[in-house]
Amino acid sequence: MSHDKIRVMLIAALVGAVLTLALAFGRSGSTLAFGGQEVSNDNDAPVLEFEQAEAAAKKANKGRGLRRDKPLGELPAGVEPLPTSAHMWVGLSALPVAQSDAVVLGEVIDRRVILTEDRMDIFSEFSVRLDTVFKDAQGLLAPGGVIQVFRPGGAVRFASGKVQRYTISKLGYPRQGGIYVLFLKRDEQGDFSILTGYELRNNKVRPLDGDDTDPKGELQFRVYRGASPDAFLTELKKAVQTASGGGD
Repeated sequence: MSHDKIRVMLIAALVGAVLTLALAFGRSGSTLAFGGQEVSNDNDAPVLEFEQAEAAAKKANKGRGLRRDKPLGELPAGVEPLPTSAHMWVGLSALPVAQSDAVVLGEVIDRRVILTEDRMDIFSEFSVRLDTVFKDAQGLLAPGGVIQVFRPGGAVRFASGKVQRYTISKLGYPRQGGIYVLFLKRDEQGDFSILTGYELRNNKVRPLDGDDTDPKGELQFRVYRGASPDAFLTELKKAVQTASGGGD
């Protein structure tokens, strides 16, 4: 074999190896190490591989998810689940301190989707490393600790590659690595659900809930959209003080 042919083969092999590594790296950047669940760069729901869902279901608690009228399964091509309408934000202020059992600032370090054993409930669970605790009715939270919080709904990817999202209209999901102020409610088991929240990103405040692409889809939380984090946190601290009886 000539030296030219050998050189061409070596170059082709090197290019193939580089492309393989690039693709592998790109996939690893969009997938959580825990459970292989997809990470979105926006407020979209986390995605769970359906094969993993049944294994995780045995550990799940019922009653915290988006309840369905029949077990979750793959729908025919072209058919998608419609978002559920809800009025969960009715009566909440833009800073719902009084309605919250805890108000915290922290980083989302993990997120995953869980199905109940009967595949009738689906919810998303987030691990949050606490930076600041503004309110804690039970006095159990501390900076540096990690808590689990959840929201109803999530997404599932089937073996065919189809992804089905089971969500509530206008409800957002904290993204991996995001810094959020979260307003939390304890359930009967002592676990936290997210009433609402705000992301602090690129020196701006972004409401977790509402549709910023459609003015009709905006919620009361829009008043802080685009605000500076410093101004927002000042308003939050005032609201916490007022709710605790320390205001004027």
